[in-house]
Amino acid sequence: MTYTSFSFFLFLLVTAAVYFLIPLRYRWIVLLTASLGFYGFIALPALPILILEAMISFAGGFVLDRSRSAEKGQRAGKRVFFAVLLSVIIYLAVVKLVLYLRPGTSMLVPVGLSYFSFSNISYLLDVYWKRNEAERNPAKYLLFVSFFPHILQGPIPRYGKLMPQLLEGHPFVYKRVTFGLQLMLYGLFQKLVLADRLAIYVDAVFADYENQYGFVMLAAIFFYAIQIYMDFAGCVNISRGVAELFGIELEENFQQPYFATSVEEYWRRWHITLGAFFRDYVGMPVSTSKVVKKWSRTMREKHGRDAGRLTVTLTALAAVWTCTGFWHGTGLSYLLWALWQGGIIALSQIFKKQLNGMTEALHLTDRSVPFHLFRILRTFVLAGIIPRVVTRAPSVRAAFVIMKHCVSNTGMAQFHLGGGLEQFGWSRIHLEIALIAMLVQLVVSILKERGVSVRQGVASFVLPLRWLIYLALLFAVVLFGIYGPGYDARAFVYMDF
Repeated sequence: MTYTSFSFFLFLLVTAAVYFLIPLRYRWIVLLTASLGFYGFIALPALPILILEAMISFAGGFVLDRSRSAEKGQRAGKRVFFAVLLSVIIYLAVVKLVLYLRPGTSMLVPVGLSYFSFSNISYLLDVYWKRNEAERNPAKYLLFVSFFPHILQGPIPRYGKLMPQLLEGHPFVYKRVTFGLQLMLYGLFQKLVLADRLAIYVDAVFADYENQYGFVMLAAIFFYAIQIYMDFAGCVNISRGVAELFGIELEENFQQPYFATSVEEYWRRWHITLGAFFRDYVGMPVSTSKVVKKWSRTMREKHGRDAGRLTVTLTALAAVWTCTGFWHGTGLSYLLWALWQGGIIALSQIFKKQLNGMTEALHLTDRSVPFHLFRILRTFVLAGIIPRVVTRAPSVRAAFVIMKHCVSNTGMAQFHLGGGLEQFGWSRIHLEIALIAMLVQLVVSILKERGVSVRQGVASFVLPLRWLIYLALLFAVVLFGIYGPGYDARAFVYMDF
């Protein structure tokens, strides 16, 4: 049962019916039962691991909180807390290492491990830093960790924001329910109509990369950049829409990342909750640690204020991007991917004054449309294209072969995207549908970038027009989604992380 399967929608219908029929104060119990049932249905052998990790984390926060109020035992409480925190982190790291050493290993690798482990880690650290009080009810804490809309692929929640919403018990509100369904429908459109359709072409080209012309590879690389974005954004929109049905707001995870004008900005717009997690729980502790402060003070005394500032910034960047790369994967491909992304951000910090001086000397500003578009295109290539080749190719060697083909064996004379598509599992109708779907996504993204609420805008239309749009989107998903004999929804890409 995945977010795109019929069984999930049946499960959701039953859960919503029960949720809105019982008294408000007991509705969190329905969500807990549904969350455990959902996870058990998709990964029953892993359910005990989810519960065990949650209970260990709950105990760690509880012991720490209780030890603070006692005259004795504070040191013992901290020892228990750090033992719990390290156990969660070490288990996550060991699983990542096992997956690297033995790809395909399923033992002790629960679905959504990264997402519920990050929920536990953020909760423990927030209790330690006194941002939140420890939860007193283990069942309620288990609901926070296992809440089914975010358990598979995020967004990564924060206890202080999500927990009160889960326990509140929300009444049925027609507008909120319709908005949730609207967001779910759009997520299904992104996933089934666009991402899964592009995946057919991308998979076929990359499977035979040595025999493809450069322009065919360039098309596949571009389509892959769109595919992975729509796959992940579609899943998050489904998740947020499901949560909204119950009156619960999950955090937004994307803000038009392909409109970013720098790599640093790109990563503030892409997988926002993951970036915020590493910033708050890795970057900030590293940058404020005694060791880094000492390094910064030494560099400042020897080389000036800017050197001291850069020492803190670059050390935090190194820690954050080491963790980010390790989270995405443990092979050489992801090491190079992290070095590339983090390295570009580091270089932009090191040469910040020089770059600003150059743009000022050339009288270039974002008010210049051509320069603004150039920065968007540059960022898209640097953050969304080149590193994607490294992680999508079968190996690092294959990635370099592909990039070499793109510039030395273009096959421009033989290339035309509309022909020969059958060898890649496409027909011309696949291409046309993909292009129309990308155009729809582009228009929506431009409107959102300009601050227009597309959802509110559609909701303000007269009833016939509003439902015409809803039905058109529904028919697009039903008629043009990628299905087939024995079809099971293609796994979401980011579930592998």
